[in-house]
Amino acid sequence: MRKREYLVGAATLAIVTGTPNGAYAQTAPTAAAEEGTEIIVTARRRAESLIDVPIAINALGEGSIVEKGVNSVDKVAQLTPGLQMDRGFSPAEIRPSLRGIALTEGRSNVAIIVDGVDVTGVSLNTILGGSGAQTAAALMDLERIEVVKGPQTVYFGRSAFAGAIQFISREPSFTPGAKVDGALGDRGRREITAHITGPVIADTLAVKLSGTYRNFNGYYENPGDGRNLGGTRTYGMGGSALLQTGALKLKTQLSYLRDHIQPNAGYIAPRANTTLFGVNYIGEKEFDQSQIGISTNTDYYGYKAKTWRGVVNGELELGSGFTLNAITGYNRTKGSIKLDFDNKPDNVPTGTVTNGVRNCVPAICVGIFDSDTSLRQLSQEVRLNYDSGPFHALIGGYYFDENYTEVDYTRFVGSQSFVTGTRANIPGRPSSLFTNTYSAFGSLEYEFADALTLTGELRYNHEKIRAEAATLFNALNSSGSAAINFRGKTSFDAWLPRVSARYKITPDTNVYATISKGSKPGGFNTGAVADAVRPFGQEKIWTYELGTKGRFFDRRLTLDAAVYYSDWRNIQVTTVCFGQNSPFGPEAQCPAFPGITTNYIINARKATVKGLELGAALKATDWVTFDVNYAYTDSKYKDFLARDVFPAVAGAIPRQFGGNRVQWIPKHSISGSTRFEAPVMEDGTKGFLEVSGRYRSGKYVRFDNRVRLDAKAVFDTQFGLKGDGWSASVFVDNIFNDTTPDFSRYYGNWNPNRTNGEYIVAPPKRAFGVRASKEF
Repeated sequence: MRKREYLVGAATLAIVTGTPNGAYAQTAPTAAAEEGTEIIVTARRRAESLIDVPIAINALGEGSIVEKGVNSVDKVAQLTPGLQMDRGFSPAEIRPSLRGIALTEGRSNVAIIVDGVDVTGVSLNTILGGSGAQTAAALMDLERIEVVKGPQTVYFGRSAFAGAIQFISREPSFTPGAKVDGALGDRGRREITAHITGPVIADTLAVKLSGTYRNFNGYYENPGDGRNLGGTRTYGMGGSALLQTGALKLKTQLSYLRDHIQPNAGYIAPRANTTLFGVNYIGEKEFDQSQIGISTNTDYYGYKAKTWRGVVNGELELGSGFTLNAITGYNRTKGSIKLDFDNKPDNVPTGTVTNGVRNCVPAICVGIFDSDTSLRQLSQEVRLNYDSGPFHALIGGYYFDENYTEVDYTRFVGSQSFVTGTRANIPGRPSSLFTNTYSAFGSLEYEFADALTLTGELRYNHEKIRAEAATLFNALNSSGSAAINFRGKTSFDAWLPRVSARYKITPDTNVYATISKGSKPGGFNTGAVADAVRPFGQEKIWTYELGTKGRFFDRRLTLDAAVYYSDWRNIQVTTVCFGQNSPFGPEAQCPAFPGITTNYIINARKATVKGLELGAALKATDWVTFDVNYAYTDSKYKDFLARDVFPAVAGAIPRQFGGNRVQWIPKHSISGSTRFEAPVMEDGTKGFLEVSGRYRSGKYVRFDNRVRLDAKAVFDTQFGLKGDGWSASVFVDNIFNDTTPDFSRYYGNWNPNRTNGEYIVAPPKRAFGVRASKEF
């Protein structure tokens, strides 16, 4: 069976049709689904028609993945209204937010699922934060991507607090074949991904080998040495085998990826407005590219990582409607980060270093953020499914074991005579997080008279967390103990139900209602903070959703809509405390911290999210297709008592931040495209032109709502030719070169003369190139 692609509401999806040959999708989306086709997704751990699933889902099929160059998790966010995937100071910092549920540090709110295995990132939020380096790992050889919205903890577990992103690789095929996708462009863009597949034993055993190489130099250069900033280089290889014999289907996968992400382009700027309630606006006019620059005193290579992933996925038909599924996952990432901590071009200390034993602040000394990371994840899931006509049932169990360690070598050249650009004489300070999760889950579904379907789902989750860290070392003058001095352990339990009802108005139109609960376990702050503020609590959320999915005029028109309300409690929010070298410190929260500021997580009592999502796709003619998707997200704190981050002095009385917008969440986001595609040659070759755009309104970057990023609109285009099993196109990204920043963060109080720093990440510029794809 050949897979074709059609534009459906919020996305293009793989659709199984009756045409012959192969495991490969067409290399470009066509239009709204033709009558009689079936759109297949796996958001509930079984293959289902999209219209029958009472969940809001955005998805991309293989053709769109190739044409749009989707090869990493953050690229998906550009195509999904309501999904934000911000990168921070470190190129490995990934901050996913979905449906108004934001993240600044700690565990991700959005699960990253690769071939059924949770590989979501984690962070110890000591200095930089984010959602963990491993979330940034590149992907290859994808067949489909599904963005599943709302709490998905019943099926995806520990990390799917706000939703999940599923990446599904191509399976080996029993029909011999191969495929090559490639791209060339400005700024050193060179990309190639290839795979070859075929049978080893006819109809029983098939294998596939894959490889990828990608290079992009980034949009900016360091003025001191011409180093590329913000670029990436990835190469990887993988193999998979598919065994089908009798009632058994067994798929094994193994891959290796090597990523190098160069230091981000950015700079630190003082806030113009330092009054208690003043708002600083950062837009295209405020972005000053001439300020970008880092030191050249050592090799600031950014982030390097090696990732090994293995999956064993088995399915056994037991008869009488019963199926047994088991999936084992192994994920291992070893990384290293080296960045210019102070983010200024000076190579030697500036100004006067005083206090006997030298005591640096970043405005004087040359800071080097330097650390190694190690992640190991092992998971096992077993499910027993029952499917008999209108009745579906599932019961399963899940085990997850994760070990994550950071070893910090951060130092400041100029603080001591022995401190240099290398790690010589600098002790590593370890911090670790060990997580064990035990879950049981199940669901019951019954369809009444082919119209009304009721579903009940439940997951019990028990999570054990153990943390340890060395917090007594003074990185500013490279002195003190590097031994582990903090150890803590705790556990969290959660019962997570979801109930839903779906009513079919017609075979192609339905309405649904869902009530679901999600939770995200708490943990420990492992930075140099007081023991009293180390623990933080478990988040909880209830989401109430009403939606509809409709296909009209022989499925030439697709209309999807959803409204939802989320009651969000005990929100994990990052704040800072002032250390000994801050003009506002030291504070009781971090009394022994010698630096300027350090991050730690607290819990806000309550927030609410009100949302609306609309998606439409129209195949206006056989040649012209339109689609548009809109998300409205009103995410606000309702009860949040906390200290001001700035400019309040140490020990300031906490105040109420209820009514403030949740950080990182734009109220409006929209994406759309217009595509023209028509035959241009007698052999069936088609020409196509697609113009697409995306817009987000302004967003605040902290809970105090004192820094706001301006609204942003970006437009892309691509045009080319496609035939039977091949395509070639020219693309231009960010046609109008909008350089409104997408990310900034509070970066400390450097000294009394420069009382505030805001780190601004330089945004992408215009880029162009060519892409091609060929099946064999």
